[in-house]
Parts: sequence; C-alpha cells; structure tokens
Amino acid sequence: MDAYQNQMKLLIHNLLFMILEPLDVTQEEMNWVISAHDSQSVLQLNSYPSCPNPSRAVGLASHTDSLLLTILNQCGIDGLEIFVEGLGWRRVPSVEGALVVNLGDLLHIFFNAKFPAVTHRAMVNQLEHRISVAYFHGPPVESRVAPSSKFQKPCFKSLLVKEYLSLKYKHFFEALSLIRA
Repeated sequence: MDAYQNQMKLLIHNLLFMILEPLDVTQEEMNWVISAHDSQSVLQLNSYPSCPNPSRAVGLASHTDSLLLTILNQCGIDGLEIFVEGLGWRRVPSVEGALVVNLGDLLHIFFNAKFPAVTHRAMVNQLEHRISVAYFHGPPVESRVAPSSKFQKPCFKSLLVKEYLSLKYKHFFEALSLIRA
C-alpha cells in the first residue's frame, strides 16, 4: 500500500503543477497547493457487493469531494456516474489502466468557482462485486483556503481548511454557499 500511496502522491503533485503553472499563480499559492509537508492524503478502498436490483440501491450517494484532487481507480468495473448540468447522470466507463481525476471543493474555492467540483456517485452492479480505490489529497488542515490572489473579485471567504471540512460535515451540499463572499 505504501508504494501505491507514494505513486499517487507523486502523480497528484505532477497534476497540480501542470494545472497551476499556466495559470500564473504566485509561488506562495503554488507551494500551498503542491506542498508535500503536512499535506493530507487518504487512501480509501470501496467495496460494492453485487445487487439483484441495482435500480433500488446506490453504492455511494451523490457528493463532491472535499479536498483538492481525488484519483480514482475503478478497477475495471463500471459504477461511477457524474452529474452533468442539463443532461443528468452520466456513466463514466471504466477503462483498463486508466485513472479518474476529480477536482474537489478546495480547488473549486481556489479557482474562484471557475472550475467546478465534480458531483458524482457510485452505483452498484447487478452481476459483479465492484471494488474501487480512491486517493484523496489536500493541504494541511491548519492552512487557509481562499480564491487565488489573481482573482480581483473573490466569490468565497478565506477560512481554515479544517473550518471548511467542519462546514462540509455539518451542511454537506450547502457548505460552499455558506462561505460565499
């Protein structure tokens, strides 16, 4: 597991660097997003047993991820769905050897709502037991999250990461609206 987590951390840092570098963010902001020191990372193994009537069950209810980025390995079996505005729920096909990258709430805040956090859910499968592996990455909980200084009119208030996580825990989908500037 340690080797997998180390590879995911390296991948996350490379992805974040590629996302942020062309946006001309300050070095301090780059360090906050990419910092490996005291960053949060969680590896979550998900198990969704087969279900005889999958239309009557959900593996994981709709949500957005709270941290910066999530890397998901679907392990070869479909079940992930994303919500597309105006179209509804759409299946994300599992592609052998491919990983899914979800933008989380903290990057949504940092990007001043220019890039949305992805609303998604996990569905159960009628025939197969589904396993997925999610790697969540975020900044230190004692650090502050706010829109990048490059945005002249921030649409979110600055707050500690741990304060946002507490709001998300208590208010779920309303958390972002509670910190609107």
